[in-house]
Amino acid sequence: VPCLQVASHPFLAARASEAMAKSKNHTGHNQSYKNHRNGIKRTRRPKKMSMSGMNCKFVRNQAYAKKGMKCSPEEKEERLKAQKEAQKKMEEKKATEKAQRLKELEEMKEAEKLKAANKQAKKDAQAAAKK
Repeated sequence: VPCLQVASHPFLAARASEAMAKSKNHTGHNQSYKNHRNGIKRTRRPKKMSMSGMNCKFVRNQAYAKKGMKCSPEEKEERLKAQKEAQKKMEEKKATEKAQRLKELEEMKEAEKLKAANKQAKKDAQAAAKK
C-alpha cells in the first residue's frame, strides 16, 4: 500500500502529480510515410474559373452574351456577312472623313497664306505711305 503513503504525505503527493504531467505534445513520426503511401499529388485545376468575387453586373452580362452567341451555322454565316458589310461601311466613312479633314486643313493653310499676304501688303502700304 505504498500509494496510500505517497498520497498521505503532501510533499510526495505534489511530486507524484508533477511526474504524471505529459511532456510530449506533438510528433511528426510516420506522417510523411503515410502521406507518401498514395503519393503527394498536385491540386486539380478547376475546369471553370470561379465567378465569386467578380462584378455581378459583368457576370450577368457575360452570361447573356454567351447565350446570344449560340446559333446555327446559317445564322452564323449571316452574321459574318452583316459584320463584313458594317466593316466596309465604316472604312468608307473613315475614308470620307479623312478626305474631308484633309480638305479642311488645305483650306486653313490657304487662309493662313492669304492672311499673311494681306498683312504683308498692309505693312508695305504703310511703309510706302511714310516715305
